[in-house]
Parts: sequence; structure tokens; C-alpha cells
Amino acid sequence: MRTMTDRRWPRIAPQLIAAGLAALLLTSCGDKRSDKVAVAPTGPPPVATPVTPLTPAVAPEAPIPPETLAVIDTTLAAAKAFNAKALADLAGIETSERRIRDQAGRALDAARRGDGARVSAARADAEATHKGLADGLAAFRTTAADQQAAVTAAVALCAPPMVDPLAPAPTAGAVTKPAPVPVPAPVAPGAVPAPATGLAAYAGCLALPAEQVLLTQNIDAVAARYQAAEAAYRQDRAKLEEAAATMALGR
Repeated sequence: MRTMTDRRWPRIAPQLIAAGLAALLLTSCGDKRSDKVAVAPTGPPPVATPVTPLTPAVAPEAPIPPETLAVIDTTLAAAKAFNAKALADLAGIETSERRIRDQAGRALDAARRGDGARVSAARADAEATHKGLADGLAAFRTTAADQQAAVTAAVALCAPPMVDPLAPAPTAGAVTKPAPVPVPAPVAPGAVPAPATGLAAYAGCLALPAEQVLLTQNIDAVAARYQAAEAAYRQDRAKLEEAAATMALGR
């Protein structure tokens, strides 16, 4: 004999089956989610791409004005001419010094013979030669000072001083000191100096420092030779005065 439960089973069974399938699906989805969360990613770690720093753009050098090059070339040519003339100056001073000495000796000889005319001529010649030496020394000092100033300015033009961007701007009417001529930093032994650029690489600028050193040496040498000639003239002048005194006593 069938019970009521047996009669309802055909309707309940499909519902139970559907509920069981739904539970299985939920369990399967939960396992998949847990797997995705728990499992760490495989493979090598990502490598950061190096960032290449931007190279600052270098402004092109401004062209050198032809007037600047002309000043440098003219100054260099004048310094070379002055240095080349220094040897002739030294020789001329020596010639004048010897002429004064010879005239002093001739004046003494003429005084012993009683030749007053020759004594006067020798004295006049010696004094004129000495005046030529004095005039030459004055002209040399002026020319030497001009040459030194021109070469110093040209050297400064070849290597202009660096301007401090942090320095305060001068106020109106303020007296500013001239910027010193830059002195190149010493290069360590074995180090390769940086190549010169701009005016510093110009042929005239490269030749100026050596010509400036030679200029200073020649100025000192010629000035010293003039001083020696003046000292010799003082001794020869004593002889000329002795000759004149002898002629005065003889009368």
C-alpha cells in the first residue's frame, strides 16, 4: 500500500536534484576564487625601464666680430715689431755710449796739445749724443708702456673674465673695480687640458702670451742698458770737463 510520501516523491525529487547542483556550482566557484587569490604570480619580477636624462642643449657660439680679430692681430704684430726692434735698440745704445767715450778721450788729447777748437767740437758732439740717448729713453718708455697696455688688453679680450650670475648688479653711479685678468688653473701632471674654444682657440690669442713674456724681458733689458749708458756718461763727462778746464788754465 503506497503512502502519501511515496505519492509526492516524483514532485520533490527534481527539486532536490536542482538544489544539489546549485550547491555544487557554488562550491566550485568558491574554490576557483580562492585559488586566484592564494596563488602568487609566477615569472621574473618586472624590471624598471631606466630613464635617460635629457641632455641640455648647448647654445652655438656666437661668431667672433672681425673688429675683435683685427685688434688682436694688430696688437700681436706691434708686439712682434717691438721685440724685433729691441736688438737694434740695444746696439744703438751701445754705439752712442762708445761715441761719447771716444769724444771724451779726443777732448783730453786735444787739451794736452792746446787745441781748443777740437776740445769744443768733442764736447759738443758728446753732449749731442747724450741728448739723443735721453730722448731715446723717453720715447722708449712711452712706447713700452703703450705696448704693455695694448697686449694686456688683448690677452684679456682673448679670455674674458667670468661673470658671477649671483653677484648683485651695480647701482647707478657706483664705481666698479675692473675685473682681473683670468689666470688659467694649473693642470695636474698627466692630465689632458680641455681644448680651447672661441677666441681662446684663435691663432693670435695663442701667440699673445709668449709674445707678452718676451715683451717684458726686452723692456727690462733695454731700460737697464739705458741706465748703464747714463752711468758711463757721468764718468766720460768728468773727462770732458777736465779737458775744458785744461784749456781754460792754458789761456
